[in-house]
Amino acid sequence: MRRSFLALQGTASPFFLRLESELAKRGHEVRRVNFCGGDFLFTGHERAWNYTGEVTDLSSWYANILSKNSFTDILLFGDCRAVHRPIHAIAPQYGLRVHVFEEGYVRPHWLTLERHGVNGRSMLARDPAWYLEQRRRTPASPAGRATGYNLYERAWHDIRYRAANAIYSARFPHYKSHRPHNGYTEYKALAMRFMCERQYNREATEAISKLLLGNRPYYLFPLQLNSDSQIQVHSPFSGVCEAIDGVVRSFAIHAPPDALLVIKNHPLDTGLINYRRFSHKLARELGIADRLRFIDAGHLPTLLDHARGAVVVNSTVGLSALHHRRPLIALGTAIYSMPGLTWQGSLDDFWLHGEEPDMPLYQAFLDYVVHHTQINGDFYTRTGIAMATAGAVQRLEAAAHA
Repeated sequence: MRRSFLALQGTASPFFLRLESELAKRGHEVRRVNFCGGDFLFTGHERAWNYTGEVTDLSSWYANILSKNSFTDILLFGDCRAVHRPIHAIAPQYGLRVHVFEEGYVRPHWLTLERHGVNGRSMLARDPAWYLEQRRRTPASPAGRATGYNLYERAWHDIRYRAANAIYSARFPHYKSHRPHNGYTEYKALAMRFMCERQYNREATEAISKLLLGNRPYYLFPLQLNSDSQIQVHSPFSGVCEAIDGVVRSFAIHAPPDALLVIKNHPLDTGLINYRRFSHKLARELGIADRLRFIDAGHLPTLLDHARGAVVVNSTVGLSALHHRRPLIALGTAIYSMPGLTWQGSLDDFWLHGEEPDMPLYQAFLDYVVHHTQINGDFYTRTGIAMATAGAVQRLEAAAHA
């Protein structure tokens, strides 16, 4: 069945261009909207509109082009971006399917493609019984084939995208990125982090070794990126510092007195906010300086294997914690937050009463999520993009018959 796709903003990579080209080869119509120079660079100039107006005018602009064209589907990456928010209310008025791409719920080697929305906007069920029922007809989730993901290749695409934003800024005068800092500021900070990488790895290895040799239980709290919509939109916190404050204060009062709290920084954190300093200062004020460990690196599976439990906001690390049978609490909106998988009570009670997940339920949930929302591939490497394109085309064409 021939479909007509409207592609909105994609990733900072050639993925959307490859996907659009493949859809066109298979007889589908594809039109593109460029919102900034990076979009213009990566998607080419044919069959594209350049939106140069204010974001406040997007609702009427979308309604106008949808009324004049016979689109059937909308493609976008990141459903919380300002340029995408208006489309969610307008698309149903025209009977359009919205397909949202995002980084994988399952890591590594997977990306997410889901109808309607992802993460906090996902339509995935939150009923354990439903997943157990679906297991009868859901294939077992396969191991993801390695994509060859490379952080430096991802960074190269991102640098080009940001450079194009600067070069074509006059063409898109009203565009504001969803990223909180300009490229120079972020990459300068990341360069400083990479210069400290060896030191961070050494410190983390030593800290983990002491944890494993000691006889004190510990809880793991992995941080997320402060600018992530998972924090800004789908959590009760204004930022990561507020999340740290809440977790550390609860731990100080309610956790077992012999327990430790291990805070692990996100591997892509820029360091523009010094979470280590913030955490240690708070721990000193609360009188638990000797019970807090902060690490900027470290082997996550090893940490999870030996943890008494894990606290997340809504990180994908939550699924890893479940895989390692760790008691888990999610403080924000997460697709895996449901009875049987995560602690449903308060954080204060979790420290003493958190329970291991129901592993048959976890497997049923994982199988369904992988089969229905995940695609083996990535957005940034040549091999990963080829894998992702093939999988996405197959999923999008199947959706036309759903």
